[in-house]
Amino acid sequence: MNEADRVELIAATSGITARTVTMLPGGNQNVVARVQSETRDVVVRFARDPSQAVDPFDIEVWALEAAADAGIHTSAVVARGWAADTSYLVVEYIAGSTASPDDLEAWHAVGTWLRALSTVDTTSAPAELFSRFGRDLDAAWRAHVVYNLAELTDDDPLIELGVYERSDQDTIRAMLASHLNRALPQGLIHGDLSTRNVVSGDRYAVIDWGAAHAGPVPWGDLDVLHRWHVMEDPQSPVSADAWAEVLRGAGIDPEIARPVLRELAVLGAMDVVRWAIAQCPDRLDELRESSRRVIHRMLMARVGRPTPG
Repeated sequence: MNEADRVELIAATSGITARTVTMLPGGNQNVVARVQSETRDVVVRFARDPSQAVDPFDIEVWALEAAADAGIHTSAVVARGWAADTSYLVVEYIAGSTASPDDLEAWHAVGTWLRALSTVDTTSAPAELFSRFGRDLDAAWRAHVVYNLAELTDDDPLIELGVYERSDQDTIRAMLASHLNRALPQGLIHGDLSTRNVVSGDRYAVIDWGAAHAGPVPWGDLDVLHRWHVMEDPQSPVSADAWAEVLRGAGIDPEIARPVLRELAVLGAMDVVRWAIAQCPDRLDELRESSRRVIHRMLMARVGRPTPG
């Protein structure tokens, strides 16, 4: 059965008789299509790999519904399940276009959504939302930090890989240890809450909750945007004005945010390389270099060298 046939089967299983099917850009994990009938306009997504033991849409469905309960405009779930041994999700299509990175109003909306996400209770979330350190988010965050601190040894492989200099280890240790003395609220993180996942129509809406996970809020999403901003990422542009609007929307003082986000960036940069060593060696070279640049930039900023952040 080809992809188009699967789309029509899933639509029919969901009670929708397809009039037109338009294949949309998807990704490595999912096939995505817009399906229009006489009365419905929906997006059908299904896993490219039907052999997955865990339903890949468990997290996304829960996050969509939790976000809606928090007052965030997003796609309503129409149906989800399995058809022809393939996991699928059907959501309402939101009319509009992807917001521009230059749309400061959209960036302000991102900030307000981050504040709303901070209110989400993750008690009922599926197990896959949480890290290997468990469902107790405060304890899991502490364990995550402690793990990365314990890896800062004399024979840390990240030194040999060039991720950081041995002479910077004490400074990095102090930056990571700061998280043990700072109470960060924990909750739902979108994972990619930028204008590329904002639809601009009659009102702004958030899409694509496939990277949702649990962690410090709103700091987890802010960390991603801050790194793109500071590193001047051409693929994910976040200008100084855009960054200011995000913080304004989130109600966060830039002076308070700055040290927290620098330390989160260093923690994340080191952790992702350790993950690649153990779980994804084919991405090690890529992540080693990007992490090296992030850590270098954050260390410079810590001692007052000028950076965008």
